[in-house]
Amino acid sequence: MYEDYYRFTRHPFSLTPDPEFLYKSEAHQAALEQLQRGIRRSEGFFLLTGDVGTGKTTICRTLVQQLGRNVFSALVLNPFVTQEELVRAILQDFGVVTHEEARTGAFAWATKQQLIDTLNDFLVSLAQIGATAVVVVDEAQNLSPSLLEGIRLLSNLKTDDRKLLQILLVGQPELVTTLEADGMRQLRQRVARRAELRPLTREEVEQYVAYRLRIASGAWGIIFNERALDLVYEFSGGIPRKINLVCDRALEAGFAALAPAINEDLVLKAAELLQLRREARAPPPPRARELPRPWRPRRAWPPGPSAPGATRTVVVAASVAVGLSVGVGIGVGGVRIAASWLQADAPRPPSPPSRQAALSVPRAVDFGRAILGSTDVTQPEEFTVHAALFPDRDSADATATMLREFVFRAGIGTASVAGVPVVVGPFTTLDGARVVEEDLQTRLRFRDARIVAARAP
Repeated sequence: MYEDYYRFTRHPFSLTPDPEFLYKSEAHQAALEQLQRGIRRSEGFFLLTGDVGTGKTTICRTLVQQLGRNVFSALVLNPFVTQEELVRAILQDFGVVTHEEARTGAFAWATKQQLIDTLNDFLVSLAQIGATAVVVVDEAQNLSPSLLEGIRLLSNLKTDDRKLLQILLVGQPELVTTLEADGMRQLRQRVARRAELRPLTREEVEQYVAYRLRIASGAWGIIFNERALDLVYEFSGGIPRKINLVCDRALEAGFAALAPAINEDLVLKAAELLQLRREARAPPPPRARELPRPWRPRRAWPPGPSAPGATRTVVVAASVAVGLSVGVGIGVGGVRIAASWLQADAPRPPSPPSRQAALSVPRAVDFGRAILGSTDVTQPEEFTVHAALFPDRDSADATATMLREFVFRAGIGTASVAGVPVVVGPFTTLDGARVVEEDLQTRLRFRDARIVAARAP
């Protein structure tokens, strides 16, 4: 399928809750930190809510991975169980009983109290060695009131100075409504921390897509253009699961069309196949920032041919003016086509490939002389911006293609033993080169982008 065509090593938009693919948006990072802090402090009960597809299960698996060796965890994925089955499943996850013992052994016929006593003995043994235990109950909005009450009773397992069991209830917003009922007052009062996952913003959708593409390929194998990402946001409403579906179908359509990049037509086709409606509108693009004004020489002499050295001064000034007029015209012409990426708050793609090598600048730029101009108008300075250096041509070609999609005049420079450079330009003014250098460094995160000056042939 499209994985081979776009050179992915893994499925970039799988629906499985893989912690490695967790994009930590502002809400996801805050939720993860809240839960980790509460568990470290042994605060007892926690609540994580979010709409369908916002990444609750992925957060839970990531949390379990990051708890550390001194924290035992149990993950309950089936909420349609009895109290005995719930405790038995917890004991299995903790490793107290085996699967066979829980099915056919003595534990298969144990009473609820016997199971709870076994769990309490295990938790006390953990406390003696400085360890703790966490139970994560997923899809908790489907728990019956009687089972919620049984979970509350499990939180009573404690010593004189600490709680032996931490419990995290994970569910959809309906879980909050259930806990607001009068009969849930005791459980509601025990919830020490609440975290909520919200849909991603338009900017976060772009970063989410780019993050998963980078994890799946390790390089710039494929990109979504700006309008395509607008449509991904509109059809998904910022819900990660829907983003995965739309992007996966768009990549399939791109493979069928042998498209090098994903555009708005391919996303529209994907949304049609999935029968999705637009759930949000992408915010309007911000106004483009003003280009820096070219330097103009100040007249430090009175007008008129009678001033000392007037003839020579006027000739030099005219030379500089001609050079600046031609240079600014060409330089701004080269930058003007990139108006979309000059926007102050425009969405930005992710960091460049990890295989990027260190960039070495052939020679430093003399900024003072470049700005002030030169009386030698026969051989003006020419500037290029070296975006990055790569160990192979395939990586350099992929990055140059990506930059051209963002309307940069990008190409491949002369290869050397150090690697294959990706360059943008040329520019005949330093101002034009500086704008591109700053945009590559700050907006596109090419941290090694540098201006290189060379004499025009």
